[in-house]
Amino acid sequence: MDLRFSLPGLCALLCTLGLSATTAEAKGPKFDVYEYVVESTSGSVELTTSAIQTEAESAGWKLLATRQAGSPEGCEYQAMVLSLVEPAFAQQLMMINADTAPFALVDRINIFEDEKGVHVSIVDPRSIHRTVLLDDPACTEPAAEHRESLRALITTALDTPGVERGYGQARSKGHIGRTMGVMAGGSFDGKIKDELEVRGPDWRTIAERLAKAMRGPESEWGIELAYRYELPEHKTVILGCSGARMESKSFSIVRAGADKSRKKLTCPGIAHAGAYPLEVVVVGTEEGARIRMVDAMFRMKMYFEDAGKMAFMKNMGMPGSIADALRKSIRSEFKQD
Repeated sequence: MDLRFSLPGLCALLCTLGLSATTAEAKGPKFDVYEYVVESTSGSVELTTSAIQTEAESAGWKLLATRQAGSPEGCEYQAMVLSLVEPAFAQQLMMINADTAPFALVDRINIFEDEKGVHVSIVDPRSIHRTVLLDDPACTEPAAEHRESLRALITTALDTPGVERGYGQARSKGHIGRTMGVMAGGSFDGKIKDELEVRGPDWRTIAERLAKAMRGPESEWGIELAYRYELPEHKTVILGCSGARMESKSFSIVRAGADKSRKKLTCPGIAHAGAYPLEVVVVGTEEGARIRMVDAMFRMKMYFEDAGKMAFMKNMGMPGSIADALRKSIRSEFKQD
């Protein structure tokens, strides 16, 4: 696509095409990308975060990172994102599809505040796992059970019965079609890109070098390392990374998204903070390792599709800029290899 088109010209082209995505996958239950577990707590963001952290560690979850998300400019409210793994479930996902699962096995809990109080939401495994694991029926029951475990972790920590209200893009299948037939769709496995193959050192050394290189924020979006999670039996390392400027811009674009109850709030987009960190995956090979990422526009669509078609078209350059920033960090570390 020639990105030099004017926005009106591009809109006219897309509307003229009038194409819609068609896939062979059967539709199933409709799930939203995110789900509220608690819509209002009595504690602060800090106290709520601390309670969930404590419960997670005592329940055997691996807490990878606690990170304050970047709020939109002028926003006085905050969001804290917990990245964590249930180790046994991670292995279960890897057994289903070791090629794609590393991009879905880290859970994210979003503790955020607004004019209505403090809320807790999750990225719904039933939605994201269905996409990442390619609508494989083998993931249906485990994803549902894992959602219950994740919810129980939060409700136990906060001593509340919780709620069940989804928000974000609602999907009846994992396959994500192209918007108007041309933009950011397809099968997840086709959206994983090998950004670099590094020869020589073993995979663990390569991952350690990359993690070290990403500890300092890059200049464009402030992207830096949030966590490192290793699956040694699969010679795989997941590096979670994010940046305040990237998050702030994303939340400013999506705003309330599909959740109209947040439309009049000052900075509604922080409800989507669970979209980050994003993943860079290092996979060991006989010669060294491959460094892999998901196509940036596709990943944005996974988590922010409810921003709407016009928002995506107005900000088409952002995903490519994020990918370039990450690619630069990766290649600069291994340019002499």
